[in-house]
Amino acid sequence: MYSWSVFLQFLFSGITQGSVYALIALGFMVIYNSSEIINFAQGEFVMLGGMITVALYGAKVPLPLAILIAVLLTTLFGVL
Repeated sequence: MYSWSVFLQFLFSGITQGSVYALIALGFMVIYNSSEIINFAQGEFVMLGGMITVALYGAKVPLPLAILIAVLLTTLFGVL
């Protein structure tokens, strides 16, 4: 059987992933309610931000700085 530590780890992981999915869904809802157009490119921007963060973190950039740079670059790509 599983121990409590494994259960708590799965619980925390599930809540974390669910929160990320909820934020993405909230973004879809805000865009749709304001423009009444479904923006399927939003998912690509989420993935782009994640990939930029992972690439920068893999290049030994500190994680908070990597997240900030990823947000700025993804915003720049979105504006263009």
